[in-house]
Amino acid sequence: MLLTWLIRKKHAKGFGIHSPFAFNFITNVIYEKHGYTAFEDIEQILLNNDIETTEKKLHHLSYRLVRYFQPKKIFEFGAEKGVNTLYISAAFKNATLKCFDPAEGNTLMARNLHTVFNKDVEFIDKVDISESYDGIFVYPNTFSIDIESLLSMSVDDTFWVITGIKFGNGKRFWKNIVKDKRARLTFDMKDIGIVILKKSYHKKNYLI
Repeated sequence: MLLTWLIRKKHAKGFGIHSPFAFNFITNVIYEKHGYTAFEDIEQILLNNDIETTEKKLHHLSYRLVRYFQPKKIFEFGAEKGVNTLYISAAFKNATLKCFDPAEGNTLMARNLHTVFNKDVEFIDKVDISESYDGIFVYPNTFSIDIESLLSMSVDDTFWVITGIKFGNGKRFWKNIVKDKRARLTFDMKDIGIVILKKSYHKKNYLI
């Protein structure tokens, strides 16, 4: 445990990271400290709709990742009430975003929330794994999916964001991803995992 803590401490500050991409990604994207006016705007929308969230770390990270990668097509599995969807869709207006949640009540709330904020977000009732995306957000503790299905929906430049990796299905799912050679770069943030599929990168897992 102490060794893992020390590795996380070092990697979070960029120490011992030889990859220029990984160093920049960790220090200037994952741990970027810049505040955005969009955060205040979204918080006001949530307040107006009596919605509380304890996942600001995920929301702010999602926003920064979309701003950085600027994916044209994004998919969100297990969108729930659509809170993180707000941050994803606000980060890059030129992206198309499809969201799926198996709970009908969640989908209805998310649709209503985005009618006010961003009407271009599409909430779908069925997943087509033959369609590819540049960014995929997965909440495996609320929605079950396998690695092969995610890969079939991905291209070389696709990134994944996996939440809830400390426990339950999320933990098991993340362990399998880290072992998979096709997941070239994995960034373990204790409770959130980020995956870069780009084949030109050497396989490496960063504890941050």
